[in-house]
Amino acid sequence: MWIFRVLMSTRAARLSANHVEALNAIPIEFYGDDKRLRAIIEAWKVYFDHMSTEATIQEIWNQKWNELFIDLLYLISQFLGYEFNRVVISKEVYAPKGHAVIESDQEIIRHGLAGMFSGKFAIPMEVKSLPGTPEAIGEQDALRQALLRWLDGKATVGVEVKSSQKPTQ
Repeated sequence: MWIFRVLMSTRAARLSANHVEALNAIPIEFYGDDKRLRAIIEAWKVYFDHMSTEATIQEIWNQKWNELFIDLLYLISQFLGYEFNRVVISKEVYAPKGHAVIESDQEIIRHGLAGMFSGKFAIPMEVKSLPGTPEAIGEQDALRQALLRWLDGKATVGVEVKSSQKPTQ
């Protein structure tokens, strides 16, 4: 009963930990020789096999994934005595668009950070402006120009020597 309740309540959030836990408990909770139990386990195996295959065309894979999941829930509902049909299981679910947006954003962030930390790509950067006043920027430029002239040998540096000792006679 717990498995069915969790799978029904998380059918719009199939990546949730509770959903995955409930799916993984099916072979344990529905183990047995009863024909209906074997049908549930067989539906679970087909669903699990589909989830383990890599999608070549994502839209077709998702459609099949959904059909297999609905079939599995339908068999469990029949075994537990519920009179749900496949349409009720498939369509009568509250799934706010905000949840899909959040899940999508989290996936983008996760992939981005994983790629950055693994060295696959770096953070793109562009300096838009430098801090400081126009006067400070002008002084910095003048200092840079003077230093370049000195390094190129086109300018000299004036040196004044001061002695702290008194002259001796």
